[in-house]
Amino acid sequence: MFDIGWTELIVVAVVMILVVGPKDLPKMLRTFGQTIGKVRRMAGEFQSTFNEALREAEQQADIADMKKQVEKAGNFDPLGDIKKSIETDRKAAKPAESAPATAKAADGAATAAAAPEAGAPPAATPAPAATTAEASQPAQTDQPAKAGESGTANTAGDRTA
Repeated sequence: MFDIGWTELIVVAVVMILVVGPKDLPKMLRTFGQTIGKVRRMAGEFQSTFNEALREAEQQADIADMKKQVEKAGNFDPLGDIKKSIETDRKAAKPAESAPATAKAADGAATAAAAPEAGAPPAATPAPAATTAEASQPAQTDQPAKAGESGTANTAGDRTA
């Protein structure tokens, strides 16, 4: 901390002996040591009081967090949560269902306008595109699967020893 060498300490000791005198030097050093001890004790008490206050503040913060968690647990309503989830799913499904119906009506109007004669057969309308749910599922056939073919990637259950 301090960069004081032996030569500096000797100079300070000589000056103290000359100023205070050899007779009163031990009393002065004893008083100086007691004062330094008192200052250290006071600093230690302050530090311990400060640390204790910090611990209490942390405990109060932890207690406040626990109270919030208990309040959340007290407001737990699984049935209400499920109802809300179902309602949001229904609301999301209604616009999705109405959009294809609007598109089909527009396709029908375009087909009727494209028909040249009243007696002519109606033009073939293109099949609607598969939805993402239908596209992700494999096509089902009436033929049974052969041994080792499950329609999925090879798994340990498909292999025989």
